[in-house]
Amino acid sequence: MMRSMYAGVAGLRNHQTRMDVIGNNMANVNTAGYKKGRVVFKDTLYQSIRGASNPTGARGGTNPMAVGLGMSVASIDQIHTPSPATVTNKLTDMAIDGNGYFMVSNGGEQFFTRAGTFDFDKVGNLVMTSNGFYVQGWMADANTGNIDTTTASQKIDISGYKTVKPNATTQMRFSGNLNSNLDAGWENDESKINIITVPAAGSGSAAEGYTAFDPAASTPNNAIVMSKDIYDSLGNKETMYYRFYKVWTTAPDQTGASYEWYCDVSLDPQFNGTIQPYNPAGTPATDVVRVNGIHFNSDGSLNTTDPNISELNLTVDRTLYEADNIVLNVDFTKLTQYDSKSTAWAEFQDGYTMGNLTSYSIGSDGSIFGVYDNGESRNLARVALANFENPSGLLQVGSSLYRVSNNSGDARVGAPGEQGMGAILPGSLEMSNVDLSEEFTDMIVTQRGFQANSRLITTSDEMLQELVNLKR
Repeated sequence: MMRSMYAGVAGLRNHQTRMDVIGNNMANVNTAGYKKGRVVFKDTLYQSIRGASNPTGARGGTNPMAVGLGMSVASIDQIHTPSPATVTNKLTDMAIDGNGYFMVSNGGEQFFTRAGTFDFDKVGNLVMTSNGFYVQGWMADANTGNIDTTTASQKIDISGYKTVKPNATTQMRFSGNLNSNLDAGWENDESKINIITVPAAGSGSAAEGYTAFDPAASTPNNAIVMSKDIYDSLGNKETMYYRFYKVWTTAPDQTGASYEWYCDVSLDPQFNGTIQPYNPAGTPATDVVRVNGIHFNSDGSLNTTDPNISELNLTVDRTLYEADNIVLNVDFTKLTQYDSKSTAWAEFQDGYTMGNLTSYSIGSDGSIFGVYDNGESRNLARVALANFENPSGLLQVGSSLYRVSNNSGDARVGAPGEQGMGAILPGSLEMSNVDLSEEFTDMIVTQRGFQANSRLITTSDEMLQELVNLKR
């Protein structure tokens, strides 16, 4: 008689445990990154009344008989199913779209979480806003911006990236078109810029009737003038000017007359000063450097047969500014010559002055990208993720944190979007995976189970009372 009562007591106690878990799930329905729990029951020991017997030739076998002694909790499982993300528009909030856990540290302790409620503290550390634990990742190389994700992760600290030091110009690249129908001049003396002439109307001679033509003049049909800012090792800016123009290599009224392009380079917008033909073996020491022999192929592409044309090496003296000389390579190979408007321009140079960090963004690969007030932008860091063979084996320690346990497996660290890790959703937080409709249903089932077990106890008590009443 007492066995049923104790079975009812076990039912009450374990249904209460299940109700506790349901209550915790419902309390965390709006907790970012929360993973719900689930209670699984099992029956317990049995008191054997009769064992099983083998069948014989005279009669068949019999089954065992036993009375159960109640039930107990088999497990309280963590359900690590993914949850949808909610947009917060807070830049440093992050959600994981797929597998993985953020890594945070407190001293020497390592924790894992799906709650990406992060922010930068006053010194530049990326931390959890709830407890200040350091978010783990990889820092970018301060010079190149490269991030090596094969090294050990560390705390993300951008305090050393608030400014970027100047970088001297070493490369410049031209792009665009030079008009193939631009009027060409006739040059009699390559050492002087002003002795460039074009045929006069009605002239039939290469030596007579020519008018003076100065490529520095603002006549668009005769010269294309442009400029590009360059920088020395201290970040001082210098403007370098370029002008392209066509020159006949033979008299324009002769059979088989041909032309080539010239490019003058100067720090003076008027191109004043001594003109020196470009010598790739030497360092230009004059005010204007002239590059001649620039030819184009029949398809409009630059003819790079002469290596001096595709790689123009210049040196700008910066002794007066106590800076290193600017030594730069100018690439003309992207220039074209078509019958179209001249659009040539210096599309790229790699120098810049000192800059201060003004803003940053976070990519889906976990990269933190900084933007500086000198126009530069570069990688600052990259967030690391960890995954486990058995995420349900992680040990819950509160504050939406987990710790490695004996049955979770070791953390496999990788970058977002790689090695099976999920992508980062910046400006978002992962919601709880608690389904209220499911929890309410489980609550009803648990309540009825608790009621049934309480009735079992009262009924057993009434039966005991009847037994006691037999004494009357």
